[in-house]
Amino acid sequence: MLVVGLTGGIGCGKTAVSNIFHTHFSIPVIDADTIARELTETKEVSGLLYEILGTKYFDEDQKLLRDKLRQAVFSDSGIRNTLEGILHPLVYREIKRELSQLDTFYCIVVIPLLLETNRTELTDRILVVDCTIEQQIHRVTLRDKCSETHVRDIIATQIERDRRLKLANDIIENNKSLDFLKEKVAILHEYYCAMAKPFDTS
Repeated sequence: MLVVGLTGGIGCGKTAVSNIFHTHFSIPVIDADTIARELTETKEVSGLLYEILGTKYFDEDQKLLRDKLRQAVFSDSGIRNTLEGILHPLVYREIKRELSQLDTFYCIVVIPLLLETNRTELTDRILVVDCTIEQQIHRVTLRDKCSETHVRDIIATQIERDRRLKLANDIIENNKSLDFLKEKVAILHEYYCAMAKPFDTS
């Protein structure tokens, strides 16, 4: 099975691209952010975060205040490193488990911090979804109702755009219409299907 690691900066359109692969071509998608969110809803991980981070990021019922923690992650490297130290090993373990259960020519694994965490050994190819920094800022400020400064702070915690592009095997420029994006994904789908045949062990 060919494993394609999909990554890109915030607001570049990773979700849009992975959704097209899944809904239009029935390609399995494993999403690291979804796994992380589900993990923080478990008593084990939630309790560990409560012990380490304290009450500041939880409500009266000890429910995680996600938005508040997310804000802190991008402004406080200590909290970010603590959270990543807890979640990343668990997320990657779950990704491996889900990969082992798939029976398909190829799959998409969405890992926003794939290059930042240097876990490319999980993938056979790296697909980067790209757009300009100005487009990132515009999209995220509209989507999350946040300030330009906040978006720039997030971008600053991620690998530099030029470096990300140099490390990519494949690139989708998400700078036009949704139909244009679908066309680009369709081309890559055919490419991955052809490439995946040597990986098929059935």
